Amino acid sequence: MERKGKRIRCAGKDPERARDRILSAAKKEFAERGFSGARMSAIAKGAAVNKALIHYYFSDKDTLYEEVLRQIFRGDEASESIPEYLGKWDLTPSQKLYVIIFFIVNIFTRATDPEAMRILFWEVAEGKRYLEALTMEFDVPRKKIFSAVVEEGIAAGEFETEYPMLAASNISSFISFYCLNKEFYGGKPLFRQIYGDANDVDAFNYVLESVFKSLKPRDRELLIPEIPGDLKLVLNDILRFLVERKNGSINEEVFRRIDSIMHDR
Repeated sequence: MERKGKRIRCAGKDPERARDRILSAAKKEFAERGFSGARMSAIAKGAAVNKALIHYYFSDKDTLYEEVLRQIFRGDEASESIPEYLGKWDLTPSQKLYVIIFFIVNIFTRATDPEAMRILFWEVAEGKRYLEALTMEFDVPRKKIFSAVVEEGIAAGEFETEYPMLAASNISSFISFYCLNKEFYGGKPLFRQIYGDANDVDAFNYVLESVFKSLKPRDRELLIPEIPGDLKLVLNDILRFLVERKNGSINEEVFRRIDSIMHDR
């Protein structure tokens, strides 16, 4: 009984910080060893806590692993807030689509978390216990938000396609494979054989070009839109913040930051 009381008092000193340390150490351990190979003792050592404190926050290894995965997927919630903020600029569907592509491509290429990628590879290799449910909860709603922008553009006569959801998926398909190859082969001759001399800026421009070409109406041009200068400043500021943190659990803080920037306009 005394041991339990001591454990709770220890957690009460700075519970959020202790919990964050545990999640950070668990993420590293799961990235290196997968769920099956991960050890709670190693996570405790990495977080500088005892195993009892881990069980105070997370009942078992499964619960801890699921929370690490949810933390990774929770980054998708940011997409749900994008239309709310874009509305303050009264953007066209083409401009909204540009902003979506800006975030997807630049977050993939500049703010991708290698540990998160490795955990997802392990999750696939070990049977995809949580992958389908988390994809349904986080990724599918994000795709629907993107497709809604495409549908808005179709209604406005800016875009033409019979496949809004496929068009939305096309936004991330190329860049996800590009970044996977960059993770595996970056700096090696094979990467150059696949992509030539292209860099991350070239990849962004390619995605912009290919997406807008794929949505071009048959009877007129569809140009990559100009973006208001003040909005570009906001986009770049948010991107810098994401690159500095590289943490999928900070979306509320990100959007508070967006709000404060825009209120200073």
